[in-house]
Amino acid sequence: MDSRSSKFSRFLTADVGIFMLAIGFIAAMHSIAFEDRLVLILYYLATVGSAYALVRRRAIGLASVIVCVVAATMFAQLYYSAKPDTWNPVFDATRDMLGLGMLLYLAIRLLIASYKIQTEEKRRQLQNKVEEQLVAMRAEALRRTSHEVRTPLSTITAISETLLDGSTGELTEDQHEFIGDIDEAAKHLLDLVNDILDYAKAEAGMIRIAPQPVALVELVDQCVSMVSPRAQAAGVTVTAQVEPSLSEVIADPLRLRQILLNLLSNAIKYNNEGGSVIVRIRPDGSNQFRISVRDTGRGIAADHLEHLFEPYYQAAIADQGIGTGLGLAIIKHLSELHGGTISVESVVGTGTMFTVQLPREARVTQEEQTTDEPAPVAMKFEMPSLA
Repeated sequence: MDSRSSKFSRFLTADVGIFMLAIGFIAAMHSIAFEDRLVLILYYLATVGSAYALVRRRAIGLASVIVCVVAATMFAQLYYSAKPDTWNPVFDATRDMLGLGMLLYLAIRLLIASYKIQTEEKRRQLQNKVEEQLVAMRAEALRRTSHEVRTPLSTITAISETLLDGSTGELTEDQHEFIGDIDEAAKHLLDLVNDILDYAKAEAGMIRIAPQPVALVELVDQCVSMVSPRAQAAGVTVTAQVEPSLSEVIADPLRLRQILLNLLSNAIKYNNEGGSVIVRIRPDGSNQFRISVRDTGRGIAADHLEHLFEPYYQAAIADQGIGTGLGLAIIKHLSELHGGTISVESVVGTGTMFTVQLPREARVTQEEQTTDEPAPVAMKFEMPSLA
């Protein structure tokens, strides 16, 4: 009994209710609708209005049935009120039967096509809902896992930095080298985890931007200062040029800094010793500006360029380090969140230039948003002397 009632409740939806009311109205009113013009107008307003309401609710099949029924009543009224032909009784009857048969065939085809469209639409909506739930579940699982991994990695890097700066006592050369390797490996793993977490959030639509005034010169100087130690270690020079007219833009400072740092890090990582990296920020029309990061590295082959922004795709040479292949995919997503684009030009053996085109005034376009997780705070530990 319960299963029958549940099936009945699933069948008796608002769409079916509107449809049944419209059909009942047509059955009750069609016999008198054509006797008065006001009643006829109200009759068609009610029926066409119900069909429109069903279309708005994506019930295209039921709306098509109402339209066909209304058209049939109109045709029947016009057909029987029209003066019959007297040219050939046999031919006239055959012609009418063929015409009515074709109309009936087309009406049935219309209803079948409408039903298929409605079924496909519902299936597509269900599939999209399932995919959104799967993406959200995967993102949540990655978020939790990444958080659990980030905490011990942050602790490892904090301990290794404490040991390396000599605050716990002098280290031997071998100890310093071993702990340096531990620190480098932990930071590398932390970068990978952060990339995975950022991409999981981006894929699930959990990243939002908070536009505010950003002083580009200060932001670029901060980014260059942050990558300078890595650039010096790699023997790469980094210079920046900001057009004076672009003293300030409206963007998310955190995400804009993330875009710049990622592009600069890649330009240094995949450069040659003695090479250079040039950052240029210049206007692009009255409403946009461009950020270009050019390096003098090995370049990227043409067959890799079209896949470069795909997640987990790597065009890097094996001896240049191991990564997730998510950095450029994240940059692309962050650029699009700002309403911008990213492109790349490269010549093998000469270098590569990435160009990010952004509006001068970014605006929030996503309705659903969640607060981003704060980055782990580095800690300093007081440890007993190793001496």
